[in-house]
Amino acid sequence: MNITRFAEDRQDVFWIVGTGQAERHATTMRPGAVYAGQCVAALCDVQIKIPQSTPIGRDPMTKKVTRKCPACEGIVEVKNYAESCWDF
Repeated sequence: MNITRFAEDRQDVFWIVGTGQAERHATTMRPGAVYAGQCVAALCDVQIKIPQSTPIGRDPMTKKVTRKCPACEGIVEVKNYAESCWDF
């Protein structure tokens, strides 16, 4: 039996909206691995400031942001990353 479904390992990327930004950027840094206020590099080399967590019972304001950085999108497509949108 030849199972190829799990043949390739893919790097995860997380689409996040940094503090004060209006579009999502992709980063390989796991969102829970950094604290609010810390800056991380996006795939396009833009620095993203991690926002504060949304209080329980409220929806994150960034949930409605669907615009993605074109430079990050290109890199994600070329490198075949596994994508997830993440809101804090």
